[in-house]
Amino acid sequence: MTPMMHERVRNMFGDAGLTGGFTVQKLLYDDPGDLSTAVMVFRPNGGSAIRNALGSDYYVLVDVVGAKDKRGDALNAVQRIVDYVQANPMADECVGYIQNMGAIPAPVLTEEGRIVFRLQFVCTYGD
Repeated sequence: MTPMMHERVRNMFGDAGLTGGFTVQKLLYDDPGDLSTAVMVFRPNGGSAIRNALGSDYYVLVDVVGAKDKRGDALNAVQRIVDYVQANPMADECVGYIQNMGAIPAPVLTEEGRIVFRLQFVCTYGD
């Protein structure tokens, strides 16, 4: 079975070393129970109509959840991700063309004081 697009993006980011220092999760944030653990969550977020033999847009959300009191580390990770995607939009043939949508959004804080950046990407892929 072909991996879903959010899994392909997760693999691409992992291969590029962008997930280093983060616990990687899929679909939903699952509290690791340790405020010193940073988390990166990959999930689908819709897209355009999917048709055979045509390119389609797949939206992927990547939540970068920083460790408590490590806001700068989370922001640096976000900037590395955005810079990498901008410089390498065709780095993975399983992802197709990837680009960041919306740049770096305003962060939010969790009740525990973790900073969260929700990045959105569009991947244009077709067989």
